[in-house]
Amino acid sequence: MAAKSPDKLALAALDTALSQVVAAVKADPSSATVRRVRDGLTKHFEAVEKARSEADPVSTPLTSFDPSDPKTVGRMVSLALLAQPMVPLAAVKPAYGSGVYAIYYTGDHPLYERISGTETPIYVGKADPSNGDASTAREQGPRLTARLIEHAGTIATAEKYAIEHTLPPGLSALRLADFRCRRLVCATNAQLVAERHLIRMFWPVWNSDTKACWGMSKHGDAASTRRNKRSPWDVVHPGRIWALDEQLENNATADEVAARINAILDEYPPRTDHAALLEEMLVAFRQDAGGDSDLAEASPLRDVPGPTEDEAGGPNDD
Repeated sequence: MAAKSPDKLALAALDTALSQVVAAVKADPSSATVRRVRDGLTKHFEAVEKARSEADPVSTPLTSFDPSDPKTVGRMVSLALLAQPMVPLAAVKPAYGSGVYAIYYTGDHPLYERISGTETPIYVGKADPSNGDASTAREQGPRLTARLIEHAGTIATAEKYAIEHTLPPGLSALRLADFRCRRLVCATNAQLVAERHLIRMFWPVWNSDTKACWGMSKHGDAASTRRNKRSPWDVVHPGRIWALDEQLENNATADEVAARINAILDEYPPRTDHAALLEEMLVAFRQDAGGDSDLAEASPLRDVPGPTEDEAGGPNDD
């Protein structure tokens, strides 16, 4: 019997390995096993596609540009946002349009000194249009600036409280003057994928998905959720009346919040060079250079429980 050729042996081994992977999941269908296998197969799928291209004498681009792909839309809108100038958050005035925005810190607060003055935002968000079918900025309503003005008011409330009261030991005051922002009015629904992309690119420490210091975008708990704990943001930046309720327990201590912020910044160091950041984003569009890998879907704080929808402030408050 003639020996099998090397390619047949290799493909047979691949078939065997895949069968073993499936058998392993059936033997242990725990969420951890399923997640590991799913992630591993995704990586191997890309490797198989690359191998198939290398084995074909006719070259194939590694990617095909598809402007309708949500990931592509997210990258393009995010890139457009980062091309906008930074302006003082306190200077934002009402203007028509919905879209995405990023807030940046420039002060000397101990919690945020590592991102102060950098290209890493402290928070990114979206503002949905008043009308889901809106096709113009006027039809969308003044939603984007309204969100930024609301955030400015929240920070100003914490600043005023720190001026009028003695903060607990270990806490420092915020100053609205230390915040800047970028904003981009975009086509209706483009804000959804752009916000998702920006969060997973930077993991801003104030976003609820990051699980470090969430709660800034909360509007106050409804009667049905009064038992929610005080958010990490309200722990380190007291001032909002409803969050000062003495019956509330802290979701985390100030030291825990600080540790979480540093853990995020250790894994995702702040970007300091605007031009380098834009170049990094442009790499994703290069067909024959391989583009960039998919962004992480989960916060680096894997063992930290995130907020519930009620605790985070609702489905539109990330």
